[in-house]
Amino acid sequence: MSEHCIYGFGTDIAMDVDAVIKTIEQLLNQRGFQIYTRLELREIVGKVLDDHVGRYVILGACNPQFAKDLFLADPNIGMLMPCNIIVYELNHGFCRVMIKDPARIMDLMSNPIAIQAAIHVKEQMEQVIDEMAAINS
Repeated sequence: MSEHCIYGFGTDIAMDVDAVIKTIEQLLNQRGFQIYTRLELREIVGKVLDDHVGRYVILGACNPQFAKDLFLADPNIGMLMPCNIIVYELNHGFCRVMIKDPARIMDLMSNPIAIQAAIHVKEQMEQVIDEMAAINS
């Protein structure tokens, strides 16, 4: 099942949060990405949302080569990085994985090198989501 929103894309998967994160890390590593940040929503807002949201983790991933290309093209690009990935529990035993669409920021960029890098990152992230979705098949 593919999930879309105007600023990202993802899928629902029948795994627990930790298993999903481990799988995502493996798929990202195969593409030269690493997870540099990891935030649990509960650490930010406390338990106030426990009745509305299950476990919710925000991952910040980056590929050093793409980052280099982007920073050389536009040193202000750091405001739009890293590639954010969210993993959160759904009520029916599934987790949702969503990835920020790096191509959505292309309208903000005028540098062709930055635009090309964003397109390539999106292609890589779409492959990660496709492989995650295939796990459910």
